Amino acid sequence: MPKKLSRIPADPFSCDMMWDHADGNLEPLTEITDNENELIVKVDMPCVKNKEDIEVVLTENTVTVEAKMCKVVQYEHWGTFQRESKFFRYSKTFTLPASIEPEKSKARFIKNVLELRLPKRGLHHKIKIQ
Repeated sequence: MPKKLSRIPADPFSCDMMWDHADGNLEPLTEITDNENELIVKVDMPCVKNKEDIEVVLTENTVTVEAKMCKVVQYEHWGTFQRESKFFRYSKTFTLPASIEPEKSKARFIKNVLELRLPKRGLHHKIKIQ
């Protein structure tokens, strides 16, 4: 049975922000499903039109996703703390719960959701008996 892993901050007001308003970067919502043979990562990216606007970099243990938004997302809050932020791109790097084989991984982008299928690195190794 697959396990779903998600990023839920223990303290939503901590320094682990989901945005960087100084650089205009917004962290996309992400869901990781851990199956027996692969990790399935889904990244929600509204305001991204084309797959050509997305860059994915994989290592055995990490994923970095960056994408250009087709329109600026603006947040305004006028209250005790006046703040206005504009976001132009998505950017997120995270550590995977298992080692993967980056060269065998696949990606597709459908209806503003990027899906990564990341095969797990083999856990069994054959050795020669001498």
